[in-house]
Amino acid sequence: MIVDADEVVGLAQRLVRVESCNPPGDEARVARVLVEVAGAAGLEVRADEVAPDRTNVTVRLAGAGEDARAFVYCGHLDTVTVGSAAWTRDPFGAEIADGMLWGRGAVDMKGGLAAMLSAMVAIKRSGRRLPGDVVLHALVGEEVDCAGARRLLASGGMTGAGWMVVGEPTGMRVVVAHKGCVRLRVVVRGTGAHASRPDLGVNAILNMARVLPELAAVDVSGPSHPLLSGATSTPTVISGGSALNVVPDACAVDFDIRTVPGQHAGEPAARFQAVLDEAARRDPAFRATVEVTYDRSPVSTPVDDPLAGAVQGAAEEVLGRRPEVGGAAYFTDASVLQPPTGVPTVIFGPGDVSLMHQTDERIGVGELADAARVYAALPFTVW
Repeated sequence: MIVDADEVVGLAQRLVRVESCNPPGDEARVARVLVEVAGAAGLEVRADEVAPDRTNVTVRLAGAGEDARAFVYCGHLDTVTVGSAAWTRDPFGAEIADGMLWGRGAVDMKGGLAAMLSAMVAIKRSGRRLPGDVVLHALVGEEVDCAGARRLLASGGMTGAGWMVVGEPTGMRVVVAHKGCVRLRVVVRGTGAHASRPDLGVNAILNMARVLPELAAVDVSGPSHPLLSGATSTPTVISGGSALNVVPDACAVDFDIRTVPGQHAGEPAARFQAVLDEAARRDPAFRATVEVTYDRSPVSTPVDDPLAGAVQGAAEEVLGRRPEVGGAAYFTDASVLQPPTGVPTVIFGPGDVSLMHQTDERIGVGELADAARVYAALPFTVW
């Protein structure tokens, strides 16, 4: 399969030059680039407006068999924000320097998107027909709320999928499991009063301060997984009070909990609630609630699943080495798409994981081309 390395890099540059930081997203302009390139190559393209200026794109290369399962590539169109630190190079300049493509999204994950679409273009040009369709879903919102993945699932876009490869950066490792994410918000309630008469109020900030060390120490562990470290819990945002001269009547803390396969959002929430119940038993004036504000499921495909072996084989053919199989601490759109469908899923993509969300994000141009070659070879190994 012949992949044009210059085309892969050029497409990645075009994508990086289009700002799609989330918030707010505004992925429609990036989507238009994919629609243009895919359409020019003779691929079927469908755009789905999820919200104003936010567009999912589905690219399809039709296979020979009507009843065959589809091979699905998946990636997201949005990026995180640039941040406040100074960049060495323009984050939207897509400059090539030192063998690297520089810019926001180069790693996470416009480089992967460029490689996946370039692979489909290469297959189309080859004239070879596969038994089933090859599909690319390019989705909005992964960095914030997975809005694009939720829309795809709800609209039946995963119907008929037999395998899925998510092109998030893995350093070209074969990732078959990743953690989920549950976010809990604990709100401690107090009673407001004039700050000159604190005795007339109940200070929610002080009550939160008393219980916060206990909440931070809650055991959120779940079943062990051979490829993942244990579940973690981190308090990340705290807020409370309304004015400098008012005893605060509310204080809230958000916790980011990374879960492992076999865990569900209700488990850590129940453990947090037990701490709050005990605090209320000790102090009748203590009032608090815990709420699940975000829930993304862990993902796991067996190490010996044929898809994992197929990705390893295709990568070995291109790279000259067989990549290891492992897990990832971050989550992807697969957390929305895989658990309800049961589709075997592998995360595999170009880019150094340590450069995700970083200032001076960059990716090797050679790695982009190699990833496209792996993606182009892969569908021929699974049917």
